[in-house]
Amino acid sequence: MMRVYICPECGWIRTVSRRKNVECYKCNCKQMTSSKLTYVEYAQMDEQKRRDYAESWLYIHNRKKGS
Repeated sequence: MMRVYICPECGWIRTVSRRKNVECYKCNCKQMTSSKLTYVEYAQMDEQKRRDYAESWLYIHNRKKGS
């Protein structure tokens, strides 16, 4: 099963299978957070919707991109 993770530091989204400890390759955060997105929802998003989702997620969780 594919899972969608988001970095709590920079908002980078990554899909993985079989892993629960997922690191961010953009900012080197050691533990990404599981997203509520399903893989199908993620796959149907275009690049702009993915950016909007990440920015909204960071805003809701009181983090700023690049901080």
